[in-house]
Formats: sequence, C-alpha cells, structure tokens
Amino acid sequence: MIRSLLLCAAALLGACSASIADGPDQWREVAIEVRPVELGVERVGQLRFRGGVEIASGDPVFGGLSGIEVLEDNRIIAINDKGEWFEARLVLDDDGALTGVAGMRTAAMRDESGRVFRTKEEGDSEDVAQLPDGRFAVSFEQTQTIRIYDLNRDGPFGAAAAGPVLARTGALRENVGLEAIAAAANGAVLVGAEGGDEPTTGLWIAQVEAQGPPPGPWTGYPLAPGFSLTSLDRLPDGGGFVALERFYAPVIGARARITRFPDESLRETGEVMPGVEELAVLAPPMPVDNFEGVATQRMPDGATRIYIVSDDNFSRRQRTLLYAFDVVPSPSSPPR
Repeated sequence: MIRSLLLCAAALLGACSASIADGPDQWREVAIEVRPVELGVERVGQLRFRGGVEIASGDPVFGGLSGIEVLEDNRIIAINDKGEWFEARLVLDDDGALTGVAGMRTAAMRDESGRVFRTKEEGDSEDVAQLPDGRFAVSFEQTQTIRIYDLNRDGPFGAAAAGPVLARTGALRENVGLEAIAAAANGAVLVGAEGGDEPTTGLWIAQVEAQGPPPGPWTGYPLAPGFSLTSLDRLPDGGGFVALERFYAPVIGARARITRFPDESLRETGEVMPGVEELAVLAPPMPVDNFEGVATQRMPDGATRIYIVSDDNFSRRQRTLLYAFDVVPSPSSPPR
C-alpha cells in the first residue's frame, strides 16, 4: 500500500512538473538555407553595403523575426513575434563582409510563471536588447509589457522577470504598441511605440528595476511620413542610438529607413525630439522586405556595423533578409 501511494505521488509530481515546463527543455537545431543577396548598390545614404543573405527553412518554427542583438564572437540572439528565441552565428569573410549564418537553433520563450506563452497575443515579442549586466530585455507589443530574461544564468528556459511598467500605454492600439527597445545608460531601457498615424511616436526611458511607472511618453520620435518605428539599438561606445523604421503600402511596396540620434536628444524637452539624422532609406529596386530588427556592432577595423533583419510574417510571398552596413564617416569625422 505504501509503495503504491509513493508511486502515485511521484506520478502526480511528474505531471505537475511537466505542466509547469509546458514545452521543450533544451535548444533545438533548425535546418536553414542561406542564399546571398545583392543590394544592387555599394552605398546607400551614409551606409556602405557589407553583404546580405536570405535565410530560409522548411521548419515551421522559423520565421517572423522581429528583433535581433549581436553579441561577442558574432553570435546573435533573435526573437520572433510568436515568443520564440533563436540563436546563431554570423559568418563573415576575411574582409568583414556578411556571407552567411550558421548554427541556428531555437527554444520557446517563457512568461513570469515559467510557462510557454499560450497565445499569439501573449507572446507577441517584438524587440530585444542586452542590458549592461548581460540580461536581455524584451518588448511585447499587444500586452504593452517589458520582460527581463537571464539567458546566461538560465538559458532560454528560465522564467521571465517583470520589467518596468510604462505609464500611459493604455491608449496604444493593439497592434501598434511597444515595438522597439534598447539598453540606455545607467541601467535604463529606451522603449518606443510603433506609431504610424502621427508625425511622432512616443519614447519612454525607464529604470529596469523601477518600482512604479515613470512619466511618459515624455518625448516624440519624429517619423518619416507613412513610416513606423520597429526597432532601436544603442550604438557602440556610447555613441547614441540607431532606429529602424518601416513603410508599406499595397501599390508602393516596402521601404526601410535607418536613423541615428545622440544621447543629448533624450535630454531635450518638447513635442518633437531633436537631433535625429537620417542615415539611409532602402527602397525598390533594392530588394526590400518587412524590416523589423536592428543591431549594431563595433568592427575590428573600427567601423560601426549595422545589421537589419526582416520579418517574413510566415508568408511564402515574403523573405527573411539579413543585411549588413557600415556607417560611412562624414568628412568632419575622424577615420574609422
């Protein structure tokens, strides 16, 4: 009798553990095909094209990439808008140009209870940023939340920690909410709403460990007409921020705009944030898709590298494109 009771208890505990894990407990490899893509020009605006690839896979989990972060040794962490992690390594040639992506693997993202997200609405993760302490902050568009993940400690399977609560997000529409996130100075994050219908969109700065909602949005990022904000990243060596905007209209097609602005712009007051500089606009006949993620890196030769990745919306009519650009120094800037 005692043995039977113990076996039943063990079975119940096993069932509880399985329901809490609610998904795979390790990284899973994803077979991908990588094809080179030519932009058709060597330079666009203030950016020099440094290689492009299309990433394709027959694995149904792959697709919808909405955020990307480049780490040491050209390792990348990416997310898609179904709440899934992707890890891979960038392949560069001897001259530093992007030629491929290798070692792709995936895992399910978790909520604060350690559960896999149950619906697309819950897991609509849109951008990712690595914090100075090594953790990752992720923005969720439909629930207007920020979550913090310690991948270095827990791998991709640890429960999320609640991030800062941002004030006045209730007015954001369901599918144009908190889209972009970047690590700011002094343990803070810079968060941007997608926007699109107005000439500006809201930006928040919040301490990761903040106990209450900060005021905001306190400033407006100026959007190009018809564009919306999709991603932010901090430039190397504290050189400000880079922003990615996207445009789409049925007849006109897709466009992408890349800008940068200094830290000082965030300290200004007013309805429109000053100091936003356009680096480039990508438009047909260049191969352009739904670009949603941006990441930066300091290259060994000192160049500022910018990567952008597109969200294919799990559609056969779209592509996952990954492009690399180096910022061309202005004549007044020291050579890099």
